[in-house]
This record gives sequence, C-alpha cells and structure tokens, in this order.
Amino acid sequence: MSNKTERLVAAIKNGTVIDHIPAEKTYEVVSLLQLQTLENPVTIGYNYPSSKIGRKGIIKVSDKFFTDEEISRLSVVAPNVVLNIIKDYEVVE
Repeated sequence: MSNKTERLVAAIKNGTVIDHIPAEKTYEVVSLLQLQTLENPVTIGYNYPSSKIGRKGIIKVSDKFFTDEEISRLSVVAPNVVLNIIKDYEVVE
C-alpha cells in the first residue's frame, strides 16, 4: 500500500469506502444506499481529481458493511466503483 503523506478524506477505523465513483453519480449513490438515514458517520468527497475518470467522488461509511443486494444496486448506477472494506484502519478486502 502506498504511503500517502496527505489523505483526501479522513481515515476510518472500521467500515466501507466506496471510491472511484463518477463525480456526477456521487449523490445518486448516497440516495441509492440511503446513507442519509444512517446514524453512523458518513464522509462524502466530491469532485476529487482522478487519473482514471477525470473527477471522482468518494464515500466513507464508518461501522457499516454493505449487503450483496446493496452492492448489486450500486453496480447498476456506478459499475466501476471500488469498494474497500476497512478493519482497524487497514483495507482487508
């Protein structure tokens, strides 16, 4: 894993990071996964530069791991997102 001196968005201890969301789809993903209804901390980053897709969104959800059904809904809107499962600040999946 690369050692980044500066993170774009704060690290989370446990949870899920949804990365490489096309910027214009970021809030569609929030709505689709109903993140606005969660009690958990949710960090939404928008319009970050991306070498792969130009501009991207990133969403970090503390203490939440999505079901296969939620993930399959996500793939309809943004098929090329990267899902990282975080445990103890490390990407485990």
